Amino acid sequence: MTTTPTWTRERPRLLGLAYTVLGTWEDAEDAVSEAWLRLHRVTGTAQEPQDVPAWLTVVVSRLSLDAATTAAKRRETYTGPWLPEVVVADTADRVVLGEGVDLAFVRILQELRPVDRVILVLAEVADMSHQEIAGVVGSTPAATRQRLRRARATLAGPHGEETDPAPRLVDRATLDALATALDAGDLGSLVEQLSEGCVLWTDSGGLSRAARNPVYGADRVTRFLTGLVGKYGMPRVSVVHTVAGPALHAVSTDMTRVVSLELTGDGRIGGIQVQQNPGKIH
Repeated sequence: MTTTPTWTRERPRLLGLAYTVLGTWEDAEDAVSEAWLRLHRVTGTAQEPQDVPAWLTVVVSRLSLDAATTAAKRRETYTGPWLPEVVVADTADRVVLGEGVDLAFVRILQELRPVDRVILVLAEVADMSHQEIAGVVGSTPAATRQRLRRARATLAGPHGEETDPAPRLVDRATLDALATALDAGDLGSLVEQLSEGCVLWTDSGGLSRAARNPVYGADRVTRFLTGLVGKYGMPRVSVVHTVAGPALHAVSTDMTRVVSLELTGDGRIGGIQVQQNPGKIH
C-alpha cells in the first residue's frame, strides 16, 4: 500500500489537530512528523494499518497529549498570559489549516488539562466515539464522556451554559475594513465594537513591557489601547492570514504585534489576543 498520497492529504488535518491541542506550531509539526516516521516503519509489515487516517489520528493525538503534558509544566513559570503561537501563512511551505481551526478556539482550549483538550478535540473536531477516544487516552468510555461534559462546562464559563457558542475569529472582510480605519488613525472604529465584557490578553513572555494580567471590561480595554497609542503612536496596521485564521499585523515604534479579535455570540468583539512575544510570531 502506498502511504505517501494519503500522508499528503492527511497532513493539514493532523497539523490542525496537534496545533489545536498544543497551541505551538513547532510542537505540532514534531508530533505529525513523528507519526509519519512511525507509519513509514510499519508500512509493508504485519503492523501496517488498514485504516491509515484513523491510525494517524490516534498516533498524533497520543503524541500531542504527551507534548501538552510536558508543556503544561513549563507554563507554570511563564511570565504573564500564555497565548497560542501565531504562524503567518505567507510562504509556500506553510500549511493553511482552514476553517476548522482558529486562534479563538485554540486559546480557550488551553484553559483545559491536556487530556481534556485531547478528548474535546477528538469528540468535536475528529468526531470520534467515546469508545475510540477512551482507547486513545487510556480510559473508559464512561470516564471520557464525563470528562467531556466537564470540559464543555468549563469552557462555557461560570454559569455552565454549554449552549453558548464558542468565540470565533473576526472574518477577513471585517478585519480589512477595520485595518483600513485603524491605519488612518481611527481607534474608535475598534473601540465601538467592543462588548461590555471584553477581555484583552497580552503575551510577551516577560521579554517586553506588557500587561501581566488580562484586562477586563470595555472601559479598561479602551483605556489600555488609548494609552498604547498615546505612548507609541498609532501603529501601521494590515491584515495577515495565519495558519489558524486572519489577524491584524500592527507595527509600532516599539515593536510588532499580531492581534487576533474574537467575536461573541452577539457579533461584538469579546476577546483581543495581543501576541508580542517575538519567539511566538513566525
